Amino acid sequence: MPETIRIAGHTSVDASALFKLIREVYQSSPFMSEDFEEKFPSFSAFQDFLQNINKTTGAFFHVALSDDQPAAYLVIEPKQASRLKHTAWLNMGVLENHRGKGIGNMLVDAAFEKIQSENIIEIVYLMVRADNLAAVKLYKQKGFEIAAKLEKDTKIGSQYFDGILMRKFA
Repeated sequence: MPETIRIAGHTSVDASALFKLIREVYQSSPFMSEDFEEKFPSFSAFQDFLQNINKTTGAFFHVALSDDQPAAYLVIEPKQASRLKHTAWLNMGVLENHRGKGIGNMLVDAAFEKIQSENIIEIVYLMVRADNLAAVKLYKQKGFEIAAKLEKDTKIGSQYFDGILMRKFA
């Protein structure tokens, strides 16, 4: 029986399941530039993050559910400076065993439907490692353009990786 994928808001999923989802994505992906424990040193830090999403105009957190289990996420976080509030950052991750199934595609589509319906965010930015070819391909297919290539943007151990700043106008 094929899996059923649906996109939901984060409030429809228990916060501890979301925390586990993001931790697993970070642990299974060699492409994350942040360390999960630095970003969320505790579950309460993650809960604070969710509260900020809930109270920030234009922000949202979507979850892709595969047979009602969290499989991927996408977060839109508007910039807070008064002259940049029309812009936002996108962060997305898919669990390793769900990659390559079109879930990221579905999340980006759902995110831009919401962005366009709210008419708050005009430009969405994201950073991706240049060697994450699947992600770069997905974002280009979804209409993101390369705004800049950042040489040696990420350093893991003694190895450097280039980054790509991408953007899409809503």
